[in-house]
Amino acid sequence: MELAKDILFPSDNLYDIPCLRLDRQAGHLELPFVPYGTGRRNKRVATLHFYVDDYRFNALWKNPAKIFDNNPAAAVECNYSLFDTTPLAFGLQFIYQKRWMARYWQENGIRIYVDLNVSSKFFEYNRMGVPDGWNAFATRGALGGLELLKAKFNQARQISGFDSPNLIVYGGGKEVHEFCCRHSLLYVHDYMTEKL
Repeated sequence: MELAKDILFPSDNLYDIPCLRLDRQAGHLELPFVPYGTGRRNKRVATLHFYVDDYRFNALWKNPAKIFDNNPAAAVECNYSLFDTTPLAFGLQFIYQKRWMARYWQENGIRIYVDLNVSSKFFEYNRMGVPDGWNAFATRGALGGLELLKAKFNQARQISGFDSPNLIVYGGGKEVHEFCCRHSLLYVHDYMTEKL
């Protein structure tokens, strides 16, 4: 496996957060939709996601080519944990990293879903590098988190220009599932939520 090269990608912002390529955004969700770092190495994974504990993918920044072992057709950007209490500089670093890796993966043929699962403090920063008209998003649903999901849904609508954007919602329970049905969003059951 070849290590990733040190590359500067084009940017549309003062923080040099890379721009994604519109021609390499994901479309319909291809299955299986598999969490990274759960033991499926070298097995076929159609779509890889990072809605797992950060420790499972922290090493990817050192070698983002590691996901090629799974041979995914598409991937959701890395979902670093960003909360309202996360210092801004720290959060910007994580947004830079996930967007850089996503662009690198695009350059190697992997289609990308933009991860919207950040706290409201980081909404505008998380938008950097995502071109207008982008219509491939994913987020993590949460029990009791319907208001935050509504805000993420509205952000996807603004960016894409569609009333019903291509947004995958991973888990969140019955209330989140019903919201997804009302708005024609794709809801994917999360086994951790199902256990509760």
